[in-house]
Amino acid sequence: MVTISFQELASAGKSIVPVIALPSLDCAQPLADTLSSCGFHVLEITLRTDCALEAIKLLSDTRPDLVIGAGTVKNSGQLTQAIAAGAQFVVSPGTDAVMIEQANNQGVALVPGVMTPSEIMIAENHGLDTVKLFPAALAGGTDFISAMSAIFPTIKFFPTGGVSEDNVNQYLSLPNVVCAGGTWLTPKSLMEKGHWDKIHEIAQRC
Repeated sequence: MVTISFQELASAGKSIVPVIALPSLDCAQPLADTLSSCGFHVLEITLRTDCALEAIKLLSDTRPDLVIGAGTVKNSGQLTQAIAAGAQFVVSPGTDAVMIEQANNQGVALVPGVMTPSEIMIAENHGLDTVKLFPAALAGGTDFISAMSAIFPTIKFFPTGGVSEDNVNQYLSLPNVVCAGGTWLTPKSLMEKGHWDKIHEIAQRC
């Protein structure tokens, strides 16, 4: 069993990870070009749209300079598909010991979603170094993350859900936050219309 560190992968890019729900496969390349030109080299493509797995494969094959991950992975079947598509890390909305073991066995970093200390313990006891506080705004936000630092000194957080341009720096100021996930960087309406210049403007502000 090999436990891959998400923290090492995340260090390849900015401290904000774009969390992307691609409306079509045609958006994948221009979006990756736009975000990478602004210094974003770690991208999470969520399995919320039909083209997600194809997009992960496309970018994994054509953009070796980027770290491409799969988000909203909820079961072992989806985990297998994401790994086959080339995902270098996997993010789940919850904590599943079977999925953690599967990812460890296949050498892929998995970041499980947590809302409680019990879930953090499961992740830590399986050798993980990072958990996803989700949905961060409803799960206690920065107060929860701060409170966990003394109990879990080796665990870092990757908060998503309710993280915005207005509050992201509050999360990033915490020493036990490795990065934060942002959906605001890639609005669906802008992607659908191909307004890459406007997405570039948003990304440049981060």
